[in-house]
Amino acid sequence: MNELIALALTVILVMLAAAYARRFGIGKEISLSGTRSIVQILILASIILVLFKLPLYWSLIVLLTMVAIAGHTTYTRSGKLDKVFPAAIFSIASASLLMLVPFFLFGIFPLEPQYLIPTGSILIGNTMNVSSLAIDRYRGEIKNRRNEVEAYLALGAGPKVAASACLKQGILSALIPSIDNMKNLGLVWIPGVMTGMLLAGASPFTAASIQIAIFTSIFAADLMASNLLLHYSTSSFFTGAAQLREDLE
Repeated sequence: MNELIALALTVILVMLAAAYARRFGIGKEISLSGTRSIVQILILASIILVLFKLPLYWSLIVLLTMVAIAGHTTYTRSGKLDKVFPAAIFSIASASLLMLVPFFLFGIFPLEPQYLIPTGSILIGNTMNVSSLAIDRYRGEIKNRRNEVEAYLALGAGPKVAASACLKQGILSALIPSIDNMKNLGLVWIPGVMTGMLLAGASPFTAASIQIAIFTSIFAADLMASNLLLHYSTSSFFTGAAQLREDLE
């Protein structure tokens, strides 16, 4: 019964948010996104029931699928620039999976699907968000500072040197929400993992310990993924002759 009430509340909130957002021209996008999120999470819940009973490699396949979808989302946010799609997949996969390993290597979680899939999805989802913000801001910085970038190129600098200030600003802007959350962790908000564990009856100390481990891993993965993505996608903004592309949107 509680599940039905929660779903009904979600539908009502999505409808109200979409109606209000029409004045900003994003009502349709919010409506579609909200509907997709409800359908997708219900489908995921059904799939997870089956996955928990399957061999471990099925969980790895699910995580790799999540990485591919996350990479495509970041690629779309970049304006679909050349080379960004494989760079996004590589950066998200490398950072997420690298930060995922210690949880099971050191025995924080047992290596089972019910722990592997949720923890991996948290890391993948967060690195996707930060990578999308980073590439979007990077592209905006290069557009806004075109004259500066072209001046560096005219003086003989390579594309990576010419765009280095834009890259730095892209990463910094993308990490601002994560940095602010870290500063206010436990003061302004109680993160989702800790909240879930507390609602499930875990001790506050256990919940806090696991949450801070996950949170710092997320931040490290965000930093690594955004850095890798912008580094490997820089050439996408330039021609083969090391000139800034004219068709940047």
